[in-house]
Amino acid sequence: MNDFIDWLAQQWQAFIDWCYEIIIFILNAFMWLALQTFERLLEGFRFVFAMIDPPQFIQSGISALTSGIPSDIGYLLGATGFSDALALIGLGYTFRLTRKVLTLFQW
Repeated sequence: MNDFIDWLAQQWQAFIDWCYEIIIFILNAFMWLALQTFERLLEGFRFVFAMIDPPQFIQSGISALTSGIPSDIGYLLGATGFSDALALIGLGYTFRLTRKVLTLFQW
């Protein structure tokens, strides 16, 4: 009788292990599907952003943009720390947009 109970316990454990493997397989399949969907979504974003042409003043470079500024104004901007102010403003906008993207535009 003990042999039968041991055999039954082994069969039950094998069935539980088989169910566990099936659940793990299904979870891995869902994870694979989610990763494939995310990859296709990112490829779509990359395609859309590649199709957008940058403005003319960006294509020629920032040196072409700043070369039109007279030297007196350039000195004034340099002395007042205008570049640092623009860097802080850009950092603020970058933080805000990153926060919006990470929270799925909930803020």
